[in-house]
Amino acid sequence: MTVTPAVDAKVLVVHASSKKGRRRLSRLVKQNRRQTVAQLTAQYNAGPSASVSEHTVQRTLLDTGLCSRRPTRVPLLTKRHRQLRLQWAREHRDWTMEESCQVG
Repeated sequence: MTVTPAVDAKVLVVHASSKKGRRRLSRLVKQNRRQTVAQLTAQYNAGPSASVSEHTVQRTLLDTGLCSRRPTRVPLLTKRHRQLRLQWAREHRDWTMEESCQVG
């Protein structure tokens, strides 16, 4: 990647040139995956490295394959659901592989 002269080099510390910065940012993300980009940026800037912008952090995360996802909302299993699931499993525990492949 080439850096254009019009862009501030200090902002590109994490994104363009610093493998160490990318590893550190990746480690911060993996410590708590629910952090926002603003929180990650604040945590990164609290360290010994040069300050970076939220946009730089977001771009770096996307480049390293770490993109944000909303957690899927699923209904909780009730006691009745668990009973029905256990009943079904007990009724079908003796199925052969061929029988289980035909479900669907």
